[in-house]
Amino acid sequence: MHEPKRRAGDAAGKPRGVQALLGAAIAMVGALATVHPANALLVALSEAVPKLAATLPPVITACGALLAAMSDPPDMGRRK
Repeated sequence: MHEPKRRAGDAAGKPRGVQALLGAAIAMVGALATVHPANALLVALSEAVPKLAATLPPVITACGALLAAMSDPPDMGRRK
């Protein structure tokens, strides 16, 4: 029988797609920080370094989105 291609995560025993899900979660945190800038951490950061506080949420969102996009998709239990 034809054996499917093995991925790096499969060889290490890690479930597929964990990195993609982590990237999506990081992107959501960045998006929520953009929508809700009254977060205590962002308020403190904006008092210390205003330009950094304004750019940090979009950067977090972009990094999470890139991580999710460049990762293997999660295995959703496909039926055969």
